[in-house]
Amino acid sequence: MKLKESKVIFNEEKHTYTLGEKQLSGITSIVKWFFPETYKNVPEDVLKEAAKYGSMVHKKCEQFDICGFGDDLKEVQDYARLKKENNLTTLANEYLVDDGKNFASCIDVVFNDGSNVFDLADIKTTSQIHVNNVTLQLSIYAYLFERCNRGKKVGNLYVIWLPKEQYGDATLMRLERISTDDCKLIMEAYLYNEDPTELRKEIFKETELAMLEEDLPANLKDVENEIVKLELNLKELEDKRNKLKDGLLALMITHNVKKWQGEHLQLVRKLDTEREALDTAKVKKEHPEIYKSCMKVSKVKGSLTIKII
Repeated sequence: MKLKESKVIFNEEKHTYTLGEKQLSGITSIVKWFFPETYKNVPEDVLKEAAKYGSMVHKKCEQFDICGFGDDLKEVQDYARLKKENNLTTLANEYLVDDGKNFASCIDVVFNDGSNVFDLADIKTTSQIHVNNVTLQLSIYAYLFERCNRGKKVGNLYVIWLPKEQYGDATLMRLERISTDDCKLIMEAYLYNEDPTELRKEIFKETELAMLEEDLPANLKDVENEIVKLELNLKELEDKRNKLKDGLLALMITHNVKKWQGEHLQLVRKLDTEREALDTAKVKKEHPEIYKSCMKVSKVKGSLTIKII
């Protein structure tokens, strides 16, 4: 499965992205601007050392994917184990995506099983996972990936946490994707150097009330195990269902069939169409009064998100 190659030039040493004579912004710059408090009180020398260590682990993981060796490092062993346990096959490392004018970044890992759906992952070696930060980062990656590869879709977004032993156990966490429209709003706000506070509150539902984050109560251990089994079974069934659908659609296209009727099943093929969508970022920029007057705010009922870690 071949992915489109970007025309952007990435300078690994300087960590810069250049398109023609223009230097583009990396997505991590957006994340730092959007969440300025994350590393506010961490000394610069500590951040530099952590970045150096993280780069080394990234390179080792990439080396393992490409050459099959480099697993002398515990973090790479954990990386290989998590991939195997979750049936993930690497298609590309450090895959470069861009929007053609302002932004570019390298996606740590692109996974693919041969279908038209691609999973994206970011490797973190920090002492803890900053979920909102990496959720924003991967969501923008997903938007840019689909923009660069028309017709291809992003499935799961994963953070692969490979911490030093004293910080915890290596984990593969699936994240909820932020909508493309919200990503565009954030990227535009960054370009105009707007205060991200209100956007952050709106998109990540920040409130003044500090909610508790605790370990799961011991008396819910059986419930946890049951939910994990169900989620894993659902994923396996969904993967099988998608493969069957892809195969049936291909057959219907080959035989020029619109509908197949079985005893217990009806298959109806939808033809390719065009979809119109409002460019909300453009409306907000060129007609802010209209954008504001048409903005509709509605309450969304709270819900529970389940992530298998």
